[in-house]
Amino acid sequence: MKSYVVGIDVGGTRTQLGLFDGENKIVAQKHFLTDKEIGAGELMDLLASQVKKLAAQAGLGTDDLRGVGAAFPSYVDYDRGVCVETSSIMALNDAPVRDMLHERLGLPVYVDNDGNLSALAEHELGAGRGFDNLIYAELSTGIGGGLILNGKLFRGMHGMAGEIGHMLVSDSIGYPCGCGVIGCVQSISSGYYMARYAMDRIKEGEESRILDYAGTISNIDTVAVGRALNASDPLALEVVDRGAEYLGRMFHNLNQIFDINVFVYGGGVTNLGRPFVDRMIAAYRHYSLRDQKFPAQFIPGALGSSASLIGAALQVK
Repeated sequence: MKSYVVGIDVGGTRTQLGLFDGENKIVAQKHFLTDKEIGAGELMDLLASQVKKLAAQAGLGTDDLRGVGAAFPSYVDYDRGVCVETSSIMALNDAPVRDMLHERLGLPVYVDNDGNLSALAEHELGAGRGFDNLIYAELSTGIGGGLILNGKLFRGMHGMAGEIGHMLVSDSIGYPCGCGVIGCVQSISSGYYMARYAMDRIKEGEESRILDYAGTISNIDTVAVGRALNASDPLALEVVDRGAEYLGRMFHNLNQIFDINVFVYGGGVTNLGRPFVDRMIAAYRHYSLRDQKFPAQFIPGALGSSASLIGAALQVK
């Protein structure tokens, strides 16, 4: 029986490939920077080529593979295998990526959204093991997620469930988001927009040690914010409080809708550490009356940046 599968994680910055054995262990891996200007056909050519090279690296051919699973930073119509919309790689919009990869490899191919697949991986192999119901939140440059309901990944009617980052949490706060609105949680609490808020406050004349750590305004990111936070910088504290507040509202809304109070979280924003995470949880508890009777569990993800890659491989039947 063929026991090897390949997982692919196409990210807005980096693309990873992993060869997995029958015990879901990575035995070979490749990665490269994602070309955001590449055409869909060219990207599929590149991915197919890298799959073959990865197999050859382990002394295998594509005939030795059971299949390929791929994660995309997109709204994905799972049943049709189509990337419906992708903000970071525009050429993928409406691309039938599953069929395109199948044509190039002659293997079964499974594709899904990266947030869904991170949720799947954390549920089966990571911090979510043992929970039949959980919500996974990826707090990174953007905000995404996935839903595990009754022990299974829930995709919704069009494969787009779990896009928690575009939940509206304000009618007046936030930047214009790629989703077309102002006030979704991504437009306030994602790493990109938290850094942008810090930039704008400094441009307005606010003094801050964030700039000392970033060097220039254009280099401000959540790493610089975190270092300034550790130095008790007032603006860094304001940035973190603002981001955490609206994430707390998001988790409260999710709990109200699904009656799920197990939240697994990951992503680069969580590197801000306990000062950020504790404020996020406190904001949730402030809004949630249910929490007094049914205290929520906020659990850091166990699989780190490999979660969506592992989830991509777990798709393969």
